[in-house]
Amino acid sequence: MATLTRAERLLALREGLRRAQSVGPFSLPVVVGVGSGFLASFAVDAALYDLVSTPYRQFIDAMTFALVAAPVWLIVQRPSVRQAIEVMTFLNGWETERWEGEVGRRLPALPRSTPEILDVLPDTMGLRPLRVELLAVRGDFEEAWDRLERLPTDTPWQRFERAALEEWISFVSNGPEHLDAMTRAEPEVTDERSLVARAMLAAAKARRAAVGGGDVIGPLAALRPDLGDRPGRYAFPYSAGVVLSVVIIALVASAAITVTAAIIR
Repeated sequence: MATLTRAERLLALREGLRRAQSVGPFSLPVVVGVGSGFLASFAVDAALYDLVSTPYRQFIDAMTFALVAAPVWLIVQRPSVRQAIEVMTFLNGWETERWEGEVGRRLPALPRSTPEILDVLPDTMGLRPLRVELLAVRGDFEEAWDRLERLPTDTPWQRFERAALEEWISFVSNGPEHLDAMTRAEPEVTDERSLVARAMLAAAKARRAAVGGGDVIGPLAALRPDLGDRPGRYAFPYSAGVVLSVVIIALVASAAITVTAAIIR
């Protein structure tokens, strides 16, 4: 397998989740959702053509598209893929909350997706794990390894997190797996962060599978039943992203329907 760039490895898990529900280059939920939205919009436009004038009919067409496409998009997802996404939603949401608590303000996105925050990050003990993670994201691997060595290992969580960061740096820098250390340390975390530790281990396994042609979904989906309703607390950003995508497509669809209807008639 060709060596992936750092940017490709950072996106590997997201792409692996996308490929798991795609047919060739096409994402099945997107195709079915958008297709259903178009069909519903054409049907409504035809029914209202002689009853509602422009631009009100186009507005109704667009709303019909959005109301049909978004739910279908979400429903058509393979159950196992949806479960994997929900585990990552839980993990990303928990991490964002953690770092927001340390920074003392809301963050616009998960820090690893905005590594420029490293330049203004306070050098506090609580934020040192995040600093190590972001250094790896930015490609400063030597400094990341150096700072990793200085992290404390007094508690089970600290030992697990250090093992997780070791695997993260190695993964991003195209290094060998360090999953064994995470696997040994994870059962020692028995406080309220035990599910977080399990989710982090599952995500690390899924990332390795994503770049190695393995099972990306399995490690994450297997954990989903143990999370209960916890992912729901963080589900809005993902669902909102789908809805926003659908709304944008709806505006294009409305214009397309108007032009098509004018040509047909």
